[in-house]
Amino acid sequence: MAATLTTSTAFRTLKATLNAIVTDRSDGYQDRLVATQYMTEDMMPDNYIDDLENGGPGLASEVPEGQVFPVGSLYEGLVQRYTARKFGLLMQVTEELDEDGKYNDKYLDMARRNKRALYKTLDVDCANVLNRAANSNYVGGDGVPLASSSHPLPGGGTFSNTLSTPFTPSRAALSVVRNNLDVMPGHDGVIEGYAITAIVHPSNQWMAWAGILGSEKAPESNANEINVFYDMKIKQVGVRYMTSTTNWGVITDAPNGLKLFWRNKPKASTFYKEEAEIINHKISARWARGWTDPRGFYFSNA
Repeated sequence: MAATLTTSTAFRTLKATLNAIVTDRSDGYQDRLVATQYMTEDMMPDNYIDDLENGGPGLASEVPEGQVFPVGSLYEGLVQRYTARKFGLLMQVTEELDEDGKYNDKYLDMARRNKRALYKTLDVDCANVLNRAANSNYVGGDGVPLASSSHPLPGGGTFSNTLSTPFTPSRAALSVVRNNLDVMPGHDGVIEGYAITAIVHPSNQWMAWAGILGSEKAPESNANEINVFYDMKIKQVGVRYMTSTTNWGVITDAPNGLKLFWRNKPKASTFYKEEAEIINHKISARWARGWTDPRGFYFSNA
């Protein structure tokens, strides 16, 4: 259970005898965020915001000379709501420890520790969108999970953004995904086609994807064929908080895919509790994350 830091709980810092403080890195954790590499980052002006899908009118029709033009239609589809959630942390230090500690710049260093904890929480929270991609308990505005074979179209029908037969990482697997994305329907129900911009995968797959994306020649052809993915400049994003070691997915160029909205970015404060002479170091933030258009993601649930 969390407790106020006192001279009794941190007694080893009261005398100048330690050579080093062994702890987690706290500098620059914001710059090491992974979530912002696969989610679009933006601000939200209110407690919640809604995204509305709009489709149609589809294809134009051939019009015989002198005839009336057919009238097109627009269709409203999903409504995805993003609601801000609050995250925070409070660390407490007695006035005595603050006065007597010889290593407070390293041992306590509350501002950096709190900031690191909050940004690490953000990375874990955003990774859960990937971890729950095919989980029917976590659905989007269209009533199905992020990765589904039955995403509804506004004008009727469905589309899929998941492999019917999951593949482990390979050039063949990526070729299937690329081909499927090329004929994926847009919001009007007609083929739109989308391109791969990034691979999102658990960290243990880094070597496989580095070879798949980074080789100029295809190894399986004894280097006699070009690697068609080499010049596509697809980004590789390893997510250490993905719980599966076999799943992976791709981020596409479809607008409004995976999103991270800030209501309040991390803000820190320090205040004094007079009656107990305790110094409080607090940090908090509010954000919402999720997805609007599932076309922004394609999944291999391996």
